[in-house]
Amino acid sequence: MLRGVLWGAPPPSRSDPSRLIQTPPAAVAISGRLLADVRRFPSGCSGLLEVDRIDARRVDGRTELQLPECPAPLLQGWRVEATGVLRRPLPAVHPLLPGSAERLARQGSWSQLRAESIEVLQRPWTPLADLRRDVAQRLQQAVGPRRGGFLAALVLGSALVQLPEDIRAAFRMAGLSHALAASGFHLSVLLGSVLMLARRWPPGLRLPLAATALLLFLCLAGAQPSVVRAVLMAAMALLIREAGHHSRPVGVLLLTLSGMLLLRPAWALSIGFQLSAAATAGLILTAPRLEKAVQAWLPDRCQGLAAALSIPVAALLWTLPLQLLHFGAMPLYALVANLLVAPLLAPLTLLAMLSALLVLVGPTAVLPLLLWPIHQLAGLVITMASWISHWPGSQLLTGRPQMWVVALLVLGLLPWLLGAGPCRRCWACCLGCWGQGPVAAAGR
Repeated sequence: MLRGVLWGAPPPSRSDPSRLIQTPPAAVAISGRLLADVRRFPSGCSGLLEVDRIDARRVDGRTELQLPECPAPLLQGWRVEATGVLRRPLPAVHPLLPGSAERLARQGSWSQLRAESIEVLQRPWTPLADLRRDVAQRLQQAVGPRRGGFLAALVLGSALVQLPEDIRAAFRMAGLSHALAASGFHLSVLLGSVLMLARRWPPGLRLPLAATALLLFLCLAGAQPSVVRAVLMAAMALLIREAGHHSRPVGVLLLTLSGMLLLRPAWALSIGFQLSAAATAGLILTAPRLEKAVQAWLPDRCQGLAAALSIPVAALLWTLPLQLLHFGAMPLYALVANLLVAPLLAPLTLLAMLSALLVLVGPTAVLPLLLWPIHQLAGLVITMASWISHWPGSQLLTGRPQMWVVALLVLGLLPWLLGAGPCRRCWACCLGCWGQGPVAAAGR
């Protein structure tokens, strides 16, 4: 993972489609498999294609397929042949800003195809992709495209659901993006509810039920790096607990991350994986210490606020360097937003999962009535996120700082996050201030 953070994506392989970009540009025929449903945008459609052939030449790599007009739906797993001009994606207009080239490189693509025509060669059976698509469509039909899409994102993750851009932007600017990304939060809601219902069951029944919940979550959300990390950690912790032992969260996290990167080194390039790993480390290493420190300052009647404050603060501090590095922005009201919205997110996530089950097996005629309370709660959460995102200065825009600046910021934060002594904290304060100076200067 460290390599993916520090040095970014590796160069394309010798058989990558980008090696066949021609000068001057000329039309080529590319065939391959769609890695996800082609998404619609105001300017057209785009999707990632796993390429296996360009003209008569065998290749191995990915390219972004761009269509000026959206034909009939083009779905994940379909084999297509597109004809158009292959070119390199444009880099960022400024070193401090992200660009298409940087975004695609982290997905293993170094080229774009502006398609003039496209033909579907094969429509293979994709049961899991069809199930996810069916859940999202039925939720949107039952409660409307905006709230239904939001409920679908709580179940499947926003990577698999095309949400309206204003909802994505509102949650990002409010510091609530984690609610839309399939992650450990969603799994903890599902698994915690299942284990609570089965708490009096014998282990021989409780463990298979929990395993079914983990498998169901993995099938619905897909094998995204953050989802795989959450499922593996939950499975290991569950097995250790059922065996009568106490798990060590740091050891479970390190074992999970090491195993994942040994099997799939490319996952280190995933921003979702990096953020998920950093946030989990914050919850394990910093949140307990922070909660004790906050409890010492709060009166007895407000002790419950300690956990509510420490969890978002720990996750925010651990992911802050990555947010600045990848996005060049930081939500200023993330703590307030989490305090206001988090009490609603947990029950809403569980209700969204129940809604997904209802729309699959329930009678269509009464679905709007059954889902009315859930649809109202979803609307309230969307409204709150939008309201917070419109507060003055909701985002601190720094631009993407240089790596050495982020490294100094990390060195300055670590002693505080890990509970170092006063002398080390003094040194960390000096490093942190030195690192934050250039970040602030970049923002200006």
